[in-house]
Amino acid sequence: MTYAKAATAAVVLALTTACSSGAGPAQTRDSLVWGLATAPNSLDIAHGFNKSSTLVQSAVLDTIVALDSTGKPAPRLADWTQPDPASYLFTLRKGIRFSDGTPVTADDAAFSLSRHLDPKVASQAASYFTGVKRVEAVGEGQVRVTLKRPSPAFLAVAATAWQVTPRKLAEAHPKDLGSPEVGTVGTGPFKVSRFSLTSGVVLERNPSYWGKPPALRKVEFKTIPDPETLRLAVRSGEVDATDGVNVRDARKWTNLPGVKAIFYPGNAIAYLSLALKSGPLKDPHVRKAIAHAVDRKAVAQLMTAGHGTPATIMLPKPQITALYGDDLPGLPEHAHDLAAAKAELAKSGYPHGFELKAPYASTGDTGTVMQAVAADLAKIGIRLVLEPSPTDQYVSRVMEHDRLSIQFVNLAYGTPEPIEVLPDLVSRASAEPQGFNFSGYGTAETDRRLDALSSATGDEKKTQVTALLKEIAEQVPYVPLYSADYAAALSEKFTVGFDTWTVDTFANLRPAGR
Repeated sequence: MTYAKAATAAVVLALTTACSSGAGPAQTRDSLVWGLATAPNSLDIAHGFNKSSTLVQSAVLDTIVALDSTGKPAPRLADWTQPDPASYLFTLRKGIRFSDGTPVTADDAAFSLSRHLDPKVASQAASYFTGVKRVEAVGEGQVRVTLKRPSPAFLAVAATAWQVTPRKLAEAHPKDLGSPEVGTVGTGPFKVSRFSLTSGVVLERNPSYWGKPPALRKVEFKTIPDPETLRLAVRSGEVDATDGVNVRDARKWTNLPGVKAIFYPGNAIAYLSLALKSGPLKDPHVRKAIAHAVDRKAVAQLMTAGHGTPATIMLPKPQITALYGDDLPGLPEHAHDLAAAKAELAKSGYPHGFELKAPYASTGDTGTVMQAVAADLAKIGIRLVLEPSPTDQYVSRVMEHDRLSIQFVNLAYGTPEPIEVLPDLVSRASAEPQGFNFSGYGTAETDRRLDALSSATGDEKKTQVTALLKEIAEQVPYVPLYSADYAAALSEKFTVGFDTWTVDTFANLRPAGR
């Protein structure tokens, strides 16, 4: 199961643009057809915090701040000052309008953040803003955000999830904003002209956009779940571009005429989540046995074809590099060792093994990973009964935390800040439905550590992150598997730059030579 945590997108967008070799329906040079492996379910990050949805959101909905090419916060809809360590004063750009022509007010901007704090909204982005104490419009074009305590990471996570929508629309639709029935209105370079779960999304250039008009007039999104069908659609010219390229299939794409493959570090981590509230996974020795039994090196090679590395730390690689550089912390590791796995299982309440149902999404990477994991665990007497289900049904069930078991998760993020990731893994708030803590692991102590981390800087930040990572490594609610590069296959038809922190892909994408 792959999610994009953020308008992140860049974040998780294994961005790919490919061109036709000449066959297929002709496209105007300012129009682009983008192929998606899965359909967007919502154009509101509160209920569509996943790869396909955030990709479309990033073209329609601006955030208050952005990240520059180095991952540092930069002004977008607003500039800011910091009156004191625990508060920010944002001043909106003058003259900003939503795509329907109505002016953006400070009240709109404030409500767009505060709605994520409302339990009735049940926002999937709520964990990003648990440190927010109060959000208020304090004057014409100004918003004050008061935090519970200083948080150096606040601007970075705001750049990911503080999308601005009209208060009137968001307030009237707390749970279905962004749905095909309601839609959404933003200030981004494009506006929505059509959104259907079956026929896709069409965006048109936003005439009210405050920034430089995008070179593209129209972007159409088509959902093509089968990878080979998607590749053939790109080859024929039915589709001009896609984010549906998996790095393990990159060789197929690099052989397309006129296509250049680009790889860059992905701000994502793939892992197994072990639901430890009941059953065999509640036993820490069982979890350690699983960690020893899984051959993560083989899984990494299988899933990345050399464009990735096995993971040993529960953070995305760019975040590890940003925090530690080359001086990595010494953490407990569970190396692939069947003898050690059997020894841990012998210490558990299930010394002779057990059977465990393992639901998974029937499309994408999940089935491939789970079959490899099942084969590894069978060697120590753990039999996974794999239960495939349609991806949309599976994701909906998992987000409701319904019958959680052992599952493959691939979360992608939008900032260099570990505080963006760690609450998803060990906060008790994220262990509630719509949160991303599918293991259920979390204590008052982990919440306290997360609170301390939110205001930590420098060496203290390293100390707090290391302590949490050590606890995760010791308790094993998760088994890190691999970190994969993002892949971009760029045709000669369009030009665009790619890096780990790119979000506004469609605003920057233009016909070659322009």
